[in-house]
Amino acid sequence: MAVYNVHGGHNKIVPGANSYLDEVTEDRKITAGVISLLRSAGHTVYDCTDDVGKTSGANLANIVAKCNAHTAALDISIHFNAAKKDTGDGKTKGVEVYVYSTSSGAYAAAERVCKNLAALGFTNRGVKVSTGLYVLKHTNAPAMLIETCFVDDKDDADLYNKVGVDAICKAIAEGILNKTITITSAATTSPQVPGTAVNNNQLGYRAHCQSYGWLDPVRDGQTAGTTGKSKRMEGLKFDVRKVGDGTVKLEVTVHIQGIGDKIYVIDKDAYDTIIGTVGESRRIEAIAIKILEGLTEHIKYRIHVDKLGWSEWKSDGETVGSKGLSLGIQAIQIAIE
Repeated sequence: MAVYNVHGGHNKIVPGANSYLDEVTEDRKITAGVISLLRSAGHTVYDCTDDVGKTSGANLANIVAKCNAHTAALDISIHFNAAKKDTGDGKTKGVEVYVYSTSSGAYAAAERVCKNLAALGFTNRGVKVSTGLYVLKHTNAPAMLIETCFVDDKDDADLYNKVGVDAICKAIAEGILNKTITITSAATTSPQVPGTAVNNNQLGYRAHCQSYGWLDPVRDGQTAGTTGKSKRMEGLKFDVRKVGDGTVKLEVTVHIQGIGDKIYVIDKDAYDTIIGTVGESRRIEAIAIKILEGLTEHIKYRIHVDKLGWSEWKSDGETVGSKGLSLGIQAIQIAIE
């Protein structure tokens, strides 16, 4: 089995293209899906996405450093393209994939990715050579940069939404592997068992867990993360856009392995903010959540901890978990009541 590095381009600090589609939002979805499929086929895959670089240069350097930390068969960079805005002419601008040279070890896979995405309806713009793109130039392994489609072409965006992320991820993964990936029930069953929401307050959240990456969003007391699998929770995201009148603001404090306490303020615009870390193998050990404004209700939460099981419920800024005991959170339930 092979080793692959996969990452999404740009980040929320130094965003990519944005029009009918948002590049950063969509390339994270494709990255997660491709990683999941490659892992389901038995391969080792590292997510080398950078969410902390504050400049374009820092973002690229961080990505390359993560890629070069592993000996990989291929580095796969997921992007979306942009040109002149096109409100729709019945034709897609389509997909293209960049490699460093025609002799690159990524060239054949790049051709297959283009072909597979074209089979879904995207115009095949082909494989292109660039010696100036930072990732292609500086990664140790052969690399390809996939421009999935054009965010500012309405025909591209409509087809992307019609075909769906899952089909696009499958087309890319099969192009990488040069084989058909059979999605079995075991491979598609999520390791997360959300359970039933306790109310309909629309408090959304999702967990990033060891080996699995970002799991599906849950809400209102459902379980985010895993239990009984010994997989640490490394990151969280909250979505409060539909809570109350949209003015809700939360303060979330987490204790991160090797870093210590970090405080995050979450409002309707921070739905993609990563609480904790991604790609650094650091567990979240403790958490406290409180409502700063926008609601008079209380917020309660409990965690599932390695070796200890579910904690008691805590609320309104109380800390749950441990610090310095090497016990990581594996799952969390959160509700506004």
